[in-house]
Amino acid sequence: MSFSIRRASPGDAEDFVSVHLQSWRESYAHVLGEDVFQRREADRSAAVEHRRAALAEQAADPAIRNWLAHSEDGRLLGFASAGPARDSDVDVALELWSIYILAEAYGKGVGQALLEHAVETEPAYVWVLEDNARAQSFYRRNGFVADGTSKDLPQVWAGTGMVEIRMVRH
Repeated sequence: MSFSIRRASPGDAEDFVSVHLQSWRESYAHVLGEDVFQRREADRSAAVEHRRAALAEQAADPAIRNWLAHSEDGRLLGFASAGPARDSDVDVALELWSIYILAEAYGKGVGQALLEHAVETEPAYVWVLEDNARAQSFYRRNGFVADGTSKDLPQVWAGTGMVEIRMVRH
């Protein structure tokens, strides 16, 4: 699969939201239930505006890294975002805030390229679903290890009973 990577801009907000929702649907429909996705779809316009504002604000900050992967025909395959650590109890300064790719891009190098653009070879950490063995394996191949810290999934997916674990690369 041929793809390209580029920096994101505020005009990419709709694509960010679409890929986020589709990748969650592809990976977690069996766990989350249709009502979760219907709620998120109902909030799509607000999510796009929120993402647009965040991308505009982040574009001025060189410490924040937002990258997109596109297929050769221009379709968005995934994105990654990284920036300053938001946790005070970890000894690395860079957090991989998110990395999402569509199932059609699994195993094609898209996730690896996005990770390399977002965090390069720097020490970093990422929160990953406890139940996502595929993602955990990917991060382990890239030097990340679980540090024993976990938390309930953020409020946006509240009520799912899902847990995230933190993986750190020093």
